[in-house]
Amino acid sequence: MNAMTKISSASADSSATEVRFANESIITSATDPRGVIQFANEKFVEVGGYSLEELVNAPHKIMRHPDMPKGVFYLMWECLKSGMPVCTYVKNKTKSGGYYWVLAVVTQTENGFLSARIRPSTELFETTKEIYATLLDEEKRENLTAEQCGARLLEMLKDAGYPSLEAYGIEALDLEFKARGIIAPDLSSSFLLMDELAEIISDMQDLVNSIEQGFERVRGEPVNLRILAGRLEGAGAALGTISQNYDAMAKEMHSLVGRLHDPENGSLVQMYSAVSQGRWSMQIAQLLNEAHSNVAPDDAATDGAVLLKEHHERLHQRSRARLIEISSIGKSIPDICRSLRRRINGLDVVKLLCKVESGRMRDVDSGLDGIIARLENFHDNTDRHLADLSAKASQVTQKGSAL
Repeated sequence: MNAMTKISSASADSSATEVRFANESIITSATDPRGVIQFANEKFVEVGGYSLEELVNAPHKIMRHPDMPKGVFYLMWECLKSGMPVCTYVKNKTKSGGYYWVLAVVTQTENGFLSARIRPSTELFETTKEIYATLLDEEKRENLTAEQCGARLLEMLKDAGYPSLEAYGIEALDLEFKARGIIAPDLSSSFLLMDELAEIISDMQDLVNSIEQGFERVRGEPVNLRILAGRLEGAGAALGTISQNYDAMAKEMHSLVGRLHDPENGSLVQMYSAVSQGRWSMQIAQLLNEAHSNVAPDDAATDGAVLLKEHHERLHQRSRARLIEISSIGKSIPDICRSLRRRINGLDVVKLLCKVESGRMRDVDSGLDGIIARLENFHDNTDRHLADLSAKASQVTQKGSAL
């Protein structure tokens, strides 16, 4: 073992010995569709302590550590079988009985799966270790199946703020990638732009959430108008009509807002997914390119080296394709904002009618003034948020076209 690999001396017991490898090291391997190892790079051999002959044609699970909950691997295989890449923390065992932690990124290839692993160091890694320890305890205590353990892990990730394994993996790789501090010079501007895009899209989501909250606050106002109209009997007939018109127009507007933030097909959700997956693919591509750059010249034509190069290029193209989508989706948002602002103008007309009725009935009932004030506040805030949203959509389109 060379000087790049450090062995912790915290314990004389080999079962408690942690192998810590260099920050710039990348452990890579490739398997067939069944998980049988077909390729392992020099760093994999060095850190794990297995010879290349012992690794090739062996099942990948030979380095599975008993501290790993089986639900983690269940979810990994479920994602991989569906064609989705996976990124999660894994504790592996060495041939001598020690262990080492990695952030493992596994992607599908034409003939199986390719994995790249880096040394973890972030707070999310520490949080994940706690989750795994709790999950392993539940698994043993309740005799959970792999599927049940996987379902429990998803629940725990949701409690930690990650709606899916993919969202967790994207966050984990981004945090570790940045903590690692190694960014290819030719990609630095692209990564910077992607971070800016992600921040702008997040701001846009906040604006839409504010608009949504505004709708929630005035949702009951048409009902209040109808109640007031009922109390006034004949004198309130106009208020009943105004209430119906406002309710219908507000529902139409609310539906348009849904096109922006719908969890499945909303424009902002699609944009954030595109930039997150584009950045994720580009980060993985860089890791594979680094691993390929460390291949000895004599080994450049081997199957493993060729696989690293080809998959790096494939992921880079996938990243570009996802990022191109951002500008395309972003172009539709100003149109939605203009439609929403036209409807705000329509709601303003209805609000004006309320003011007319308020002036006509001032001596009869003063409750209408409070309703008008709340509607006016909602209209002003929504109009301002829509203007900001449209401006940020233009920024997204401009920055997205620069990628």
